[in-house]
Amino acid sequence: MTDSHAEASILGIYLYCLARPECLPLVRGPAEQDLRGVDERYPVGALEEAGVVAVIGDVDSGEFCDQNMQNLPWVAPRACRHEAVVERIMGASPVLPVKFGTIFRSRTRLMEFLGRHREGIVRVLDDLRDKSEWSVKGYLVEEQARRIVTATDLAIQSRLAALSTSPGVRYLQQKQLDAEIGAALRLWVARVTHDLNESLAPHAVASTELRCHTSAVTGRPERMVFNCSFLVTPEALPDFRAAFSDQQHAHESTGLTLELRGPWPPYNFCPTLSEGKT
Repeated sequence: MTDSHAEASILGIYLYCLARPECLPLVRGPAEQDLRGVDERYPVGALEEAGVVAVIGDVDSGEFCDQNMQNLPWVAPRACRHEAVVERIMGASPVLPVKFGTIFRSRTRLMEFLGRHREGIVRVLDDLRDKSEWSVKGYLVEEQARRIVTATDLAIQSRLAALSTSPGVRYLQQKQLDAEIGAALRLWVARVTHDLNESLAPHAVASTELRCHTSAVTGRPERMVFNCSFLVTPEALPDFRAAFSDQQHAHESTGLTLELRGPWPPYNFCPTLSEGKT
């Protein structure tokens, strides 16, 4: 689903998510006073069409220009308010989240969109009912893992024992050994992250592997080596948590720290409803 940005000072219809009528008391009653939107000047509202509810709010379309959308200090607080609205709606209804900055020029355009995509939206909402997204991330202290790999690999231990006493020869041997340890570490990470996913996925309806971020993004010194999201039902959540806890304990001494967060709206399990200009 793509966004469109109208000229400055023209109000647009900002779309947060698509949901079921169960959410209407949140946006059409006293509770709406607690529901802060992306633009705090305008209340969060709803537009219903044949059993599908579009959770919406007015915004100044001109503010969502390319310059602002690339300005993190401008985007961050508004993106947080966007997510807060979607999470609040998720407490009352299944939700199909929409990406930040999705704006329709008019309610008529939005109604036309809902009419065209109603069948697909209903199907997704039915599929997502009583399911939420849980994020699992893994961060590795590489030096600690490197020591473990080195100590447990017999071939590496044999090469270490055979290092020459000649400085020149030893230097070349050490360079080769470092490359071998690096390759062994990469294999170890691949095996551990594969096993981690294999232990968690059976307790989820679906899972998706996401891109690992750099330390500049995560703000952590450790390297991110695992980033997956899982779609989990309430009934399966205890087993999912137990499997996660088992993996945490299994890797306490390996340098791998696991982080579980959720529940989130199912951002990574929703189809993109491509519409072009709206």
